[in-house]
Amino acid sequence: MIRHILLLKQRATATAEAVDAARAALAALVGPIPGLVNFHWGPNDAPAERQAGYTHGFSMDFVDQPSLDAYAPHPQHQAAVAKVREAFEATAVCDFAL
Repeated sequence: MIRHILLLKQRATATAEAVDAARAALAALVGPIPGLVNFHWGPNDAPAERQAGYTHGFSMDFVDQPSLDAYAPHPQHQAAVAKVREAFEATAVCDFAL
C-alpha cells in the first residue's frame, strides 16, 4: 500500500465553490482509477504558525506503486489536476509505503 499526501495553498482569489470543485473532482477518482482505494480531504486545522501557508490537505491510498504511477497520467486525474490548479497556487507531496 502506498499513501499519497498533498498539502495545498489556496489562491487568494479562489472561491469556496472552486475549492469544493477541486475536492469533488479528486473524490470522484475513487472507483474509476484502478488501485486507488480511498480519499480523505480537509482544511488544515494545525496552529497557524505551523501551517506554512498550506490551507488544505488530502490523502489517497493506492494498492501498490504501479497503481500510483498509472494514476498521474490518467485522463480523469488530469481533469482533477486542472480543478486543483484553479483553486490552489502551490502543493507539497509526500508518498510512502505503508
